[in-house]
Amino acid sequence: MSWYVRRYFYRLAPPASNIMRAGEVWGAVTVLFVSALATVSALLIARGEELSFVLPFVVVILSIYLYVVYKRYRVELVPEGDLDLFDDPGDLRILCAIYGLPRTGSPNWLRHRLAQFARANSGSSFVWVAPRSMKRIASGLEVSAEKEEQELSEDPQELVMRMVSDEPSDDRSRRPLVWGVRRSRSRLTSIASCPVCDSDVQENSAVCGGCGADLEFYEALSESKVGRRLVAQKADGRGRKV
Repeated sequence: MSWYVRRYFYRLAPPASNIMRAGEVWGAVTVLFVSALATVSALLIARGEELSFVLPFVVVILSIYLYVVYKRYRVELVPEGDLDLFDDPGDLRILCAIYGLPRTGSPNWLRHRLAQFARANSGSSFVWVAPRSMKRIASGLEVSAEKEEQELSEDPQELVMRMVSDEPSDDRSRRPLVWGVRRSRSRLTSIASCPVCDSDVQENSAVCGGCGADLEFYEALSESKVGRRLVAQKADGRGRKV
């Protein structure tokens, strides 16, 4: 029941127009990088360097920059319909951090914020992300968005969202996986250690005995770039607590 109520109110959520897109940040940074590279190239040519040296130098540096940015900062978008599969509030906070969204608020607010982000970027299965420090320098939109959410008055929609239980109503090990990936017995039997806490997995066990994680869910999630980041940060957080 709680799943249907959350989905209903997520559809009522307005688009996240006040969330700055990381693609715009990287576009501005790339323009600055290309301008700086062009300046360096002009200085090298002015000092008497051969064009046969400067041109390959520019191509290599620009290729490395574009590859690193594209490889590291363009990650999969978790669809709006899959957000209910993340029942751990810590996972929701990590997802918000990866996408450059504020991490404050209740689990329902975190899902609500991620749903807005997913809807705003629904035209593509991948999105650009940027380091939080870079987004702060580029714009104050992130701070203003967080302030707006803190100042929101309590309305009926928020009250109902707070009343909805965040606990899963069914067996986690039987639910579907993200991006429509199907559960597979072969994937489950190939898991030797928990992706989250690195504990040894008992044979034919679907849930980690050490941390209670849904083994196949996190194993399938870690097959994506955004999933690897989430699992790594989740494991790192557990290590610090211990």
